[in-house]
Order: sequence, then C-alpha cells, then structure tokens
Amino acid sequence: MSTDSSTVPVPPLIALVDCNNFYVSCERVFRPDLINKPVAVLSNNDGCIVARSQEVKDLGIKMATPVHQVQDLINRHHIQLFSSNYTLYADLSNRVMQCLEPYTPSLEVYSIDESFLDLSTVYQQDLITYAQQIKNTVFKNTGIPVCVGMGPTKTLAKLANYAAKKWKKTGGVLDLSDPVRRDKLMRLVPVNEVWGIGRQSSKRL
Repeated sequence: MSTDSSTVPVPPLIALVDCNNFYVSCERVFRPDLINKPVAVLSNNDGCIVARSQEVKDLGIKMATPVHQVQDLINRHHIQLFSSNYTLYADLSNRVMQCLEPYTPSLEVYSIDESFLDLSTVYQQDLITYAQQIKNTVFKNTGIPVCVGMGPTKTLAKLANYAAKKWKKTGGVLDLSDPVRRDKLMRLVPVNEVWGIGRQSSKRL
C-alpha cells in the first residue's frame, strides 16, 4: 500500500536571525574604519555603556557599566564612544527585516535586532546554504552582520544562534534539527544560556 507523501506532516523548522552587536554594527556602517576596533554605544545621557563591540567585550567591560568606572580602559585601548542614535538603529532594523521577508512565509519580528523565520517549507533545500544566503544578503544590502540559528522550536533556534555567534567555525550559521548535534551542544552550553532559564532556575538546575 503506497503512502501519499503530501499527507506526511512537515516537521517544524524555525530560524532566529540576530544582528551582531547591533548598535555598534549600525555605527560601523558609516565608519568602516572602526571595524575590528573597540567601539561602544552609550545610553541616552551618555552615562552607561549599552552596546559593545566584541573587542570591548574581550576587555571585560560589562553591559550597563558606567563610563566613569572604565575611563582608564577607554583611554588605554582607544575605545571609540558613540551617543545612542535610535533613529538610525530603527531605520537599519527595518532594512534588515525587509531583507528577511522574501526568505519566509512567516516573519516574526522579536526585537529591534532579532526575528524568527518559519523555514518549514524549505526542507528540500540545503538548509546551511539557505541560511548562509540569508546572512550574506542582509550584509550585502545593509552592512549589518548577522548569525542564523535553526531548530524545531524557537528555544532551540535561540540556542543555535548563541552557538553560531560563540564558535566561529560555524560560519555564523548552525542547524539543531539533528538530535545528536543538539544533545552534544547542550552538554557544552551553560544552562543559563537557554532561553527562558533565569537566575533562580539556573541555580536549581
């Protein structure tokens, strides 16, 4: 007895596209000379650091750190500081989302720099190649670097995106559809990096 393949349910596949260090990346679009150099974006009153390039993160400067507390590091490492420009960030965010729309029948804008894409209908394609195409298109059209994480749920897509950012060998793209790869990653990732696991839950787990 033959089975009609059209009746077989399509397994879900969700992608999370997340911009890398978004506010900093927006500033670098107009200052490409600052690529690979330490850059930070400040709060409305220029009092605290609200966005950091990877170079600034590597110096140990945390999010929301008051500027006066790290002024010595800023001077010593020539960290470039920018006042927040939310009009610019919103405009570039809209451009990023417009780039994503053709790649999915369902786009959910989660935040100014993150979106979930339903990719359940593209299973016939090479998913890594498809995600790389998304990544390259966004960068080509906006100058904003992104990473793409994929999985059967939003939580796993988030986890995949975290790993895609953390481990450069992924090329900024990771698919957690495979249970074996998923289990391997979960053994490596701190439990508090899982979406929805807060401080108290982390302690219990």
